Amino acid sequence: MLETLDLSLTLDKASYRQQIETLMQQLHNLQSICRDKQLPIVVVLEGWAAAGKGALVRKMVQYMDPRGFTVHPIWPPTEQERYYPFLWRFWQRLPARGNLAVFYHSWYTHVLEDRLFGRVSESEIPNLFRDINAFERQLFDDGVAIVKYWIHLSRQELKSRLKHYAEHPLESWRVRPEDWQQQKNYDRYCALAEDMLISTSSGQAPWTLVEGNCERWARVKVLSQMAATLTEALDRLKIKPTPLIYPPQEKLEPTEPDLLAQVDLSKALSADAYKKRLREEQVRLRQLQISVFKENVPVLILFEGWDAAGKGGAIKRLTDILDPRSYFVYPFAAPTHEEKEHHYLWRFWRRLPTVGQIGIFDRSWYGRVLVERIENFATDEEWRRAYREINEFEAQLTGAGYVLVKFWLHISPEEQLRRFEERQNDPFKTYKLTAEDWRNREKWTLYEVAVNQMIQRTSTPTAPWTLVAANDKYYARVKILDTVSDAIERELKRRKKAD
Repeated sequence: MLETLDLSLTLDKASYRQQIETLMQQLHNLQSICRDKQLPIVVVLEGWAAAGKGALVRKMVQYMDPRGFTVHPIWPPTEQERYYPFLWRFWQRLPARGNLAVFYHSWYTHVLEDRLFGRVSESEIPNLFRDINAFERQLFDDGVAIVKYWIHLSRQELKSRLKHYAEHPLESWRVRPEDWQQQKNYDRYCALAEDMLISTSSGQAPWTLVEGNCERWARVKVLSQMAATLTEALDRLKIKPTPLIYPPQEKLEPTEPDLLAQVDLSKALSADAYKKRLREEQVRLRQLQISVFKENVPVLILFEGWDAAGKGGAIKRLTDILDPRSYFVYPFAAPTHEEKEHHYLWRFWRRLPTVGQIGIFDRSWYGRVLVERIENFATDEEWRRAYREINEFEAQLTGAGYVLVKFWLHISPEEQLRRFEERQNDPFKTYKLTAEDWRNREKWTLYEVAVNQMIQRTSTPTAPWTLVAANDKYYARVKILDTVSDAIERELKRRKKAD
């Protein structure tokens, strides 16, 4: 692929000046339109060292409106960033709707330069390509315009430029030892780049290969392709088809299992048995928290369930004995204005626990296929593709060593009504009961279908659902503690065996 590029292509100064001025005016206008149309733009600049990426960015900045333009130079990950899945730091830098972000190097450094220097094992590469493709497809499906460039140089041109920069008193700082290694291992680096380009060029995010020996030619080609991609993305907004609207599914099809009906809601514990078991399980979890911290294990616990199912009480018993310095509880409500300006998973990526920490989410990304589905906050297309996006997200978490525990607290409609009435009549609990709770109860059959489909489609070997019989709060609390401890112990044993 790369060897077929004609690196002898050039552009004379007069033609360059004429074309570059027209292109930059066009891009300035397109940026303004994208801002008005709330179209987010991601530009990825990759290529050889000294390929002219920095000069290209400087040229773009001269003409673009800086209020909606951010350049992210990607350096080796910080100590904090190494504690998260490798895409975590890029999710933090994604542009809001209507803004443009340029990644000067990007997530591809991990599968290219890190691969060349043995910082990532060959066995990891297929999964990394899979995660990158999923990441870019999710952004594209959410309306992001993605432009990716590989600026290619010949071996001789690379050597000449590195030598020139190394000898220049104001530019020598730019030349890293790794850059000389690119030149020394030119053929190997080319082969790795070919593999990356083939594995990650898709209809949603194709690569543009740029002949870079002539910097004037490279700049014009990059900016021309960028203008074409933005124009195409804006055209897609104009011809976006009318979304399909399906009637709400009020009951499961005969081929769909009723998983909630299989939960034995008669399970219960006596008060004495509860006190004994609760104390045992809390002490067990407190001891495991020490191991979690020492072994740098990230733990994430999700709580979903019916209104009044006892999530708050369960979380309180879960955390009662834990050291508060290494756990946190985050309740997710309706997304803020800032959060709505990004992909719906963005706000959850930002809240992930780091290594050695236990994170507890009261509600989670499953709102996309539950309340957002039922209340029409997400289109049918959006919530239907969310099952795949969620499975991909969770696979990245568990692949990075997270213990991921997912609970659905299940109660009967009769038990929910009893608890609602109890709250209504208790002056210390009335604040817990809202008009929305009553409105959600009227849609019980719709939620029942959505929950069953959610469990069926997102329960995986590495991130299974635990359905908790919660009619009896005593039983539910002990079950949750026991399940969390079991999951942590399994991960600790797996790591010990791997070591």
